[in-house]
Amino acid sequence: MSLIQLIDALLPQTQCGKCGHPGCKPYAQGIVDGEPINKCPPGGDETIAALAELLKVPVLELDVSRGSAPPQVAYIREAECIGCTKCIQACPIDAIVGAAKLMHTVLIDECTGCDLCVAPCPVDCIEMHPLPLGTLPVVGGLAASLEEQRARTAKRDHARQRFERRNARLQREEQQKQAEREARAQRAAQPAVATLDPVQAALERVRAQKAATADAALKKAKIDVAMSRAQLHKSLKAFGHPPTFEQQSQLIVLQQQFEAAEQALAILESSVPAAPAAPAPAKDADLKRAKIQLAMRRAELKKAQTAEAPPEQIATLEQALRDAQQALHAAEAASEQPAPDLVRVEKRPIDSQLRQLKTELAYARANLSKLQRRADTPSDALDKARARLQDAERQVHDHVAP
Repeated sequence: MSLIQLIDALLPQTQCGKCGHPGCKPYAQGIVDGEPINKCPPGGDETIAALAELLKVPVLELDVSRGSAPPQVAYIREAECIGCTKCIQACPIDAIVGAAKLMHTVLIDECTGCDLCVAPCPVDCIEMHPLPLGTLPVVGGLAASLEEQRARTAKRDHARQRFERRNARLQREEQQKQAEREARAQRAAQPAVATLDPVQAALERVRAQKAATADAALKKAKIDVAMSRAQLHKSLKAFGHPPTFEQQSQLIVLQQQFEAAEQALAILESSVPAAPAAPAPAKDADLKRAKIQLAMRRAELKKAQTAEAPPEQIATLEQALRDAQQALHAAEAASEQPAPDLVRVEKRPIDSQLRQLKTELAYARANLSKLQRRADTPSDALDKARARLQDAERQVHDHVAP
């Protein structure tokens, strides 16, 4: 084994990047090139001592500026997961399983606690938990038994193998995609270059390959726009009405991401020499953006009115709502879509007294049911609860009776 391999075998194989390198093996190369041995928070004092013994250098204190990394595992709040697969793409050892638009989960026995999956999550549903009892960490105290040291070494080797297999798989997939792009470019250029001389044929192949690369970038930009639009609409439906201040802030961020993705797509579409895109999608995007702005202005105004904000603020929000309504009308006119056939439905006014009577009826029914489930409830308490329920039912019946 080379010195780099010996050093890499002592590192915890979390591939977390806290040392400033994209993985444990690049840090091993950095140590060989002269970097200090105290830049690995997951390894801690045990790894520093092992590296010092291997390299015959003094033991250093852990560089605390790089943070701490106690034994931990990632945990996904599955009820909040939207299935975006961003955490799956970020995990360096394929310890997260799931599929697009489906729930994801973490394989605790495989997770090394690198926390690289936390930042990419767009809905913040991933958190780091302490390592469960009985689970062996990749590193431990200096006084660990020989069996524990062997088990930790085996776990590090296992994590390294998963990391290397994942990198090999990603490399194969990328090579396969590149080969497919080149094959499509060759098929597209073959009829045109059949009668050309070798130089012109080579130029046509280069142009076709560039066109295929631009087409792949354009497809990716369209996917990014679709994902950001779907995430924005899903958040609008999931948040309450009116949304809280934090939810409004998140909506603004999502809308900015959606607009940035649209701008990137527009730049790519303008640079592609293919047939020009139809104007309808851009107009549809403007219409959707106007609808989102109107919904946000309406929510802000309702929230201010509920909180009894100052009249000046209410007036400003009302003017912003009117501007958003005008912008929506203009977007609807520019979209050239047929106006919706609206049918006004007259609703009965809400009877506040009837609502109070029904609320009392619900409370009386729930109270009686609760007392009946108890074995030690006094009979006089049950009689009072029944009388309360009968009185509530009578009042509701008298109120709604013609």
